[in-house]
Amino acid sequence: MRSILKDKKGQLGNLQSIIIALVVIGIVLGIGFVVMEEFYDQMDSGSEAQDAVNETIVAMAKIPTWLSIIVIVAIVGILLTIVFSVLPTGRTTV
Repeated sequence: MRSILKDKKGQLGNLQSIIIALVVIGIVLGIGFVVMEEFYDQMDSGSEAQDAVNETIVAMAKIPTWLSIIVIVAIVGILLTIVFSVLPTGRTTV
């Protein structure tokens, strides 16, 4: 069993890279929200530019709701890869 799992250590590396990518996306989104809010505050009230910035903020607000789903799908994918690589393939040796 150990010899089978010895080759599967790389699967956890996939999880680490996914986590790092999600953290970077979260940081970039946070900075983006701060910058957009500053733009919004500097614009004249009721102008087209302020409306455009507000629409961008509303559109960007939908992105973080998908991060948890992306994390779950990535973890399930890695777990399925590990499980299917450990299971026997049905080939018989002669």
